[in-house]
Amino acid sequence: MFIVVAYDICDKRTLRRVMKLVESYGVRRQKSVFECDLSERRFVELRGRMSALIDPEEDRVCYYHLCAACRQRIEGLAEHEHPALRKSEFTLV
Repeated sequence: MFIVVAYDICDKRTLRRVMKLVESYGVRRQKSVFECDLSERRFVELRGRMSALIDPEEDRVCYYHLCAACRQRIEGLAEHEHPALRKSEFTLV
């Protein structure tokens, strides 16, 4: 399954731990946004480890599940912004 993980963490120490955790499961796209291609088991593992790190009263973590069709529709402003984008997909005018 393809999941975008986005978070907003208040404590700097927790933020570093969360970043390292998600980095071990996916690819960073922005400071607090990661793309993860995970099995169900790996997703449950990530979610459980994340729950143990964060303060649910102050921190926010969102998991956006993208279907295959949605994944094909990912867009960016530049080729380097996403590996799915290829020069052949663009027309120069």
